[in-house]
Amino acid sequence: MKECPICKKEHLGEYGSGRFCSRSCSNTRTFSDESNLKKSLSNKGTIPWNKGKELRWLTSTCLYCGGSIRHLMSSKRKYHNECWVKTSGGLRKGSGRGKSGWYKGYWCDSRYELAWVIYQLEHNYPFERNKVEYEYEWDGKIKKYLPDFIQNGVTIEIKGFINNQTQAKIDSVPNLKVLSKPDLKNEFEYVENKFGKNFIELYEGNPYKSKKNKCKMCGEPASNIYCSQSCSGTGNNKNSKIKDQ
Repeated sequence: MKECPICKKEHLGEYGSGRFCSRSCSNTRTFSDESNLKKSLSNKGTIPWNKGKELRWLTSTCLYCGGSIRHLMSSKRKYHNECWVKTSGGLRKGSGRGKSGWYKGYWCDSRYELAWVIYQLEHNYPFERNKVEYEYEWDGKIKKYLPDFIQNGVTIEIKGFINNQTQAKIDSVPNLKVLSKPDLKNEFEYVENKFGKNFIELYEGNPYKSKKNKCKMCGEPASNIYCSQSCSGTGNNKNSKIKDQ
């Protein structure tokens, strides 16, 4: 029997050339003060990987508000933090997750915003996306808030519902005009009468795969060129034969 130099237990010598009682004791490493001093002196001469290298900063344009974003070349960004929260959608009372998308160059977070934007454009009422951020306190932290639009010098926020955090945001902006669905009655009536209740089909690129097209093969409603794989295969084969002739 042998004595393990780590835990002092007797053992049969199965690990670490027979010196240790277990794999954990075998993997244990102890270093002398002299060894630790050598390592410390050696590390002091080590050059960090980014020493002498110039960090490259770039400026990108936020896809939501159009403002500038300064970021490192190695970490590209397309949105401000607050803008990303807006573009990723949000809960709307009674309507589940907001239907967001682009309409004639304007990003809309919900069908409420889409109805408002369509109405303004149809009646030639000038407006623009707000680019001014406001700070507000929530849960002991300072956060940033980006309201929706500016029209005639008035800051406008369109909301499906208001909770405590939303109220904190609203209170941070002087003279903010908040519009909820009852305030958008005229906008909704106009848009639904002209484009139908499913007016989110107007979003560019058809993000919700609405079947607003006609299948080129059978004429059935389709979200793209064809309504099914069968029609797609038939149509593509037909086009290939025409090209070969």
